[in-house]
Amino acid sequence: MAALWLVLAPSVNTYAAVGDAADPFAHPPALERDIRFWIRVYTEVTTDQGLLHDDWNLGLVYEVLRFDPASSPAQRERRVNEAKARYAALLRRFADGSTDNLGAHERRILHAFGDKATPADFREAVGRIRFQLGQADRFHEGLIRAAVWEKQIARTLSQHGVPAEIAALPHVESSFNVAAYSKVGAAGLWQFMPSTARRYMRVDSLVDERLDPHSATEAAANLMLYNYRLVGTWPLAVTAYNHGPGGLRRVQDELGTSDIAVIVKRFQGKTFGFASRNFYVAFLAALEVDRNAEKYFGPITRLPDTESTPAELPDYISVEALVKAFKVDLGALRVLNPALRPPIWSGSRLVPRGYLLRLPGTQPPAEIAAGWARLPMTQRYVAQRNDGGHRFRRGETVASVAAASGVSVSRLLAANGWNSTHTPARGDMVRIPAPATRAEISGGGAVSVAAAPSVTAAPSVAAAAPAPSSGASQTAALPAPVAAAVPPPAATPPSTAAEKVPRPPKEPVSARQTESNSLLPVASPTGSSDTTDYGVGPGDTVIVQATETLGHFADWAQVDSQALRALNKLHKNAMVTQGRKIKLNLSRVSAAEFVAARLEYHRRLQETFFAGHRIAGTETYAIKRGDSLWTIAQQHADLPIWLVAQYNPDVNFNDMRPGTSITLPQVVAINRQ
Repeated sequence: MAALWLVLAPSVNTYAAVGDAADPFAHPPALERDIRFWIRVYTEVTTDQGLLHDDWNLGLVYEVLRFDPASSPAQRERRVNEAKARYAALLRRFADGSTDNLGAHERRILHAFGDKATPADFREAVGRIRFQLGQADRFHEGLIRAAVWEKQIARTLSQHGVPAEIAALPHVESSFNVAAYSKVGAAGLWQFMPSTARRYMRVDSLVDERLDPHSATEAAANLMLYNYRLVGTWPLAVTAYNHGPGGLRRVQDELGTSDIAVIVKRFQGKTFGFASRNFYVAFLAALEVDRNAEKYFGPITRLPDTESTPAELPDYISVEALVKAFKVDLGALRVLNPALRPPIWSGSRLVPRGYLLRLPGTQPPAEIAAGWARLPMTQRYVAQRNDGGHRFRRGETVASVAAASGVSVSRLLAANGWNSTHTPARGDMVRIPAPATRAEISGGGAVSVAAAPSVTAAPSVAAAAPAPSSGASQTAALPAPVAAAVPPPAATPPSTAAEKVPRPPKEPVSARQTESNSLLPVASPTGSSDTTDYGVGPGDTVIVQATETLGHFADWAQVDSQALRALNKLHKNAMVTQGRKIKLNLSRVSAAEFVAARLEYHRRLQETFFAGHRIAGTETYAIKRGDSLWTIAQQHADLPIWLVAQYNPDVNFNDMRPGTSITLPQVVAINRQ
């Protein structure tokens, strides 16, 4: 058998505090053993090898398994299962007290459990035998690719006040593969899941900014700051990147500590599995290897970083027209703009107005201006190309649909054989002709470019929340993205308030089975960014959250709202306010059914808002006399009150005192056409 690698687990009394402010990522002594395990995974064991180990005591590695590079996943899995069975039998033998005639390798395993090990200890260890595929070759590839983005990532993190060490996180998430796309829906350098990403980026069938390292790094910085505000330490903010800040806050409350070592070693929750428990130590290991790459891998030839110049599009323009206007290579343009999805590259859709197009090299302002000057007005459109059809919704008129589609009323009427007196009914289909160009507008075409809402835009937030019944040939210098699975052009993974992640393949045994080059199973921000507790408390009570009314509670409980008022001794005109405790009548639905309906309401509310908005940063606001949660939201670009509440979960908005500082997210609209 292969040589054994054993390190005894430290006593629980050896927990050390997390790193101080000067070094928030100092290695806690209690986690050093686990960090060394992941350093070994990243630097010594390749994807043709793996470690059979105890999934709790990472110092206990039973064997290093080595595979024939040509072996199939099925052959590898068979070897892993055989090895697991062999060590399970050995542990059961120890549990039975049969420790005679042991070989040197078996004695080392026995001694690793210590002199006080009980039969139960050995039996429990049988269920903890786990296989970890090596990652040394993949990590080495990531180090080569990382150089392309290091300067940009460092600059972005610094601008946002995020520790520079966070730049090592893509090693854990994607091995710095900008094209990484996992089977569970995470994408890009930072492996954002859809619902988390939509808070900070545009993610749809035309633009997926998770695949753009610039946009995704901005989003990662904002998400890290959000996590840090909610959980209070950088080690926990990193852990929350995988587990979600809401889950970490509940762990902090349960254990009464923010010490990452205590949480990793003591907390045992159903959702806090191997990936969540190891996310922070894997990050520290990746940071150690990144800082000392040549110590572990020798000299590394790194790819050159990429220079590009952003240019914001004033209109909707085809890729073909942009290539000609700016005299750039199509391949170079595609590499620099990975967020643009297949319908745009195929020409069936236009690059959206407002998109920040990245051009190869350093382009002075005069060159950008010259490029726009070379672009004919006949190739600049006032709206996105439609798929040819639209079904009328409530409140829409021929004029509003025409304006949103960038065509004149007369063209829309003519395209559908209608006269000027025709009034379409709700549900009628209308054919949308091609949008007008700037040349047509200049020629006097009566098209309103001012912004009527797009016919393809999401409905309003109010509509989404159901009302209660009662209330440069420089291609050679550009790194080609690593091949990865890409979603269908018009499809993006589903989004939920609390991302539901399918169970990944158990313990991958080959490189092609691992998720999107991720070095941990499902190592992506899977937890919900909404930290609100929507559960039912003791005595069938709930705490009123932002936007909720008594009518909502009555609807979700399927009872009469007046009966609910009577149960809570509320006057017929009294309103319930955020933070108030309400007793429910759950005679018709279970608590789980009530919570499911409540979650669905908030999911739809938040999903619809982030279909048209993103968070670009935060600002500090000092409470003034007379302020309320509602007035604060209204005074700041119509911020939803639920979003203000999410950023300030520890603030009692019913008892705000002048001078108190709160954090407000800076929200900007996204052009979804």
